[in-house]
Amino acid sequence: MLDSIRVRLKLSDFINTDNEKEIMEMINKTHNDLSTTILLHLWYENDEISSIDLKDFLLRWDDKLHFRTVVKSTSHIEQYEFVFFDIIPISVPKHEKYRFAYTYINTDKIIDGLNELYSCLKFINLDKPSKRQKRNDYED
Repeated sequence: MLDSIRVRLKLSDFINTDNEKEIMEMINKTHNDLSTTILLHLWYENDEISSIDLKDFLLRWDDKLHFRTVVKSTSHIEQYEFVFFDIIPISVPKHEKYRFAYTYINTDKIIDGLNELYSCLKFINLDKPSKRQKRNDYED
């Protein structure tokens, strides 16, 4: 069972779009339904998002989400950061510090990536059936 995971998304692909609400609600649903603490790692390239749009986004979602969120203006990942699930556009080169990755061509597919995350965590958190112990103490 996982206590906390880092999920990485490109913020500029969904901020101020029709998909923003659905994406953020899916992340919140995953966090609540599966009792997994999500460390949300949002990133964008230097001039893709204005500071006003970023501030509005953070204020809009601040009281609705109950997990830690980090926003960076670069796709670079630090040495100590390990991403459990990376949802990235196909044009971005993959890095080596992730467990699972979902690449997309169209930004509408971010939701599919979040559904994959949900399925993956649900499988990991599933109760495993207990195996009956094989006894061999009666052998001669």
